[in-house]
Amino acid sequence: MSKKKKKDKNPNIKWGIALVVEIFVLVLMILGYGAFWANTKLDAIQYEEIEEEKIVKNEGANQDQAGYKTIALFGIDSRSTDDMMEGNRSDTIMIASINQETYEVRIVSVYRDTMLEIADGSGLTAKVNAAYSYGGPELAINTLNANLDLEITDFVTVNFLALSKTIDHLGGIVIHVEDNELPMLNACITEQINITGIYSEGVFTTGDLLLNGTQATGYARIRSTDQGDITRTERQRDVLNKMLAKAKTADVETLENIIDDVFPNVCTSISKDEMLALAKALLEYEMGPSVGFPLAYVPYDHETKGSILVPADLNTNVSALHEFLFGTTSYMPSQSVQNISVKLQTETGIWAQEIDLDSILNGQ
Repeated sequence: MSKKKKKDKNPNIKWGIALVVEIFVLVLMILGYGAFWANTKLDAIQYEEIEEEKIVKNEGANQDQAGYKTIALFGIDSRSTDDMMEGNRSDTIMIASINQETYEVRIVSVYRDTMLEIADGSGLTAKVNAAYSYGGPELAINTLNANLDLEITDFVTVNFLALSKTIDHLGGIVIHVEDNELPMLNACITEQINITGIYSEGVFTTGDLLLNGTQATGYARIRSTDQGDITRTERQRDVLNKMLAKAKTADVETLENIIDDVFPNVCTSISKDEMLALAKALLEYEMGPSVGFPLAYVPYDHETKGSILVPADLNTNVSALHEFLFGTTSYMPSQSVQNISVKLQTETGIWAQEIDLDSILNGQ
């Protein structure tokens, strides 16, 4: 398994927890205002139903997941809810799994450059973030289900405009910027301006800096330094942690302004009634550990797909994933996953590595 920086051996844990807790804080605030106010605010969220008969579920997939509510979380390049479906690559992909008996929540962040088979019937392999671009959240969910033996039925999508506006409402956040990050940071800031239409100056010094929404979102998207997509998730974790810390001390007016700006930039298949039902159980939820996927991988320069992360191998990773999410030991992936695993091995020549889940969870 690839090594991470010693300063943070499991960056996905804090990143995943920060994002989910931040969402929970906002929902709790809604409940505090009462059901009528909550329904009015929730009307701003775009609802997109996914028909159950269109969801891919592998025959022979793990039955232990029946007691869990599993939701896909996507972060995309888009200006508004008018453009949050297909045509956008999902820069951030997370899986949130809720144990419906114990209320423990576990998070898996799926690296966007992970090579998987796109579940559109073509049989082609690509970076997993391409699925959202080709077929929106439905194809993205089906690709996760088909490759990972999951049974995800719902999604939440947030665009980068929401992230930028939230940070601006909070008065910016302090981020430590390194010398080697400056060139790509300013390139990402320019890209963010083109995406959101929100102007910002560049960043020309290093150290601990107060960054505005456009600058901080650009920082979270840097992926051409250090370990590429892996280090990018560390930056996302840092940004989200700083946002959460500021949100906890923000006044009611600031939080309401955030909700007014963020909710129109959210798209989900979860109905208002389902959201309120989930929110009512929030006090019983407990955040469990989180991991990145693949747990074992090999960086690979593909002739046509570019720089990718290849699961080493898919069977081994899926087995470990199900042990992590559902407590299933020695899980044997379905025949569908086994076939995809062989396809990835044949295309790349990358084979299985041993995965020590306990060591990963202990940050070793």
